[in-house]
Amino acid sequence: MVITSRSNPLVKSILSLRDKKARRERGEYIAEGIKQIREAAACGCAFSCIVYAESFSGERFFPDLAQVVSDSVFEKLSEEVTPQGVLAVIRMPDVSVRAPRGKCLLLDGVSDPGNVGTILRTANAAGYEDVYLLSCADPFSSKCVRASMSGIFFVRLHIGAKEQIFRALEGVPMLCADMDGENVFRFRPPEKFCLVIGNEANGVSESVRQACSATVRIPMRESCESLNAGVSAGILMYELAAGEHR
Repeated sequence: MVITSRSNPLVKSILSLRDKKARRERGEYIAEGIKQIREAAACGCAFSCIVYAESFSGERFFPDLAQVVSDSVFEKLSEEVTPQGVLAVIRMPDVSVRAPRGKCLLLDGVSDPGNVGTILRTANAAGYEDVYLLSCADPFSSKCVRASMSGIFFVRLHIGAKEQIFRALEGVPMLCADMDGENVFRFRPPEKFCLVIGNEANGVSESVRQACSATVRIPMRESCESLNAGVSAGILMYELAAGEHR
């Protein structure tokens, strides 16, 4: 059966997941596009349903969970500029705060979902398996999921209060990213560490800064005031990972 009404309960249920409160209450979020869904399936994500546009003719996933909607209804559901015709409702993983397995990240007040997604994408690429989020943009928003380019499926997210995160990171040296720090290209990191990335406008909060054992910076020309948070995090992640082996 093809759903043709925008007031259909399933359609309304999926649309409600654009709201952070609804995502949290239901423990579900949306991923869109063939690549995202294929990689979510490959890493064992739990799916609630998969929705296909009636005209979709590409790769199919989990036929038992499939639902077909008219193209006009899919356009209503999609948040992409050029929809591919497939989206999935995925169950959120456990995001309770636990100890890290190795080198990790703490995002302190990173407020732009595009930056959060970009950092998750790079964390996955650079081998930072655990990402702690303190007062950040919702990593399960569509914009963040899209920007993560599947990275969100391959890292462990930890969302909690500062006290919980500090307990989980007990004994792990925290390295603050700040313009007043030591040149990261001359810095030798410990074997296990947590890189702290602060808010786009205000940097790392004072209480988190005080918990850090070192501060590192990316050297820049005087004509450049700062770098985008996602770009900065990427440079620091790779340089610190390389520094482990010097």
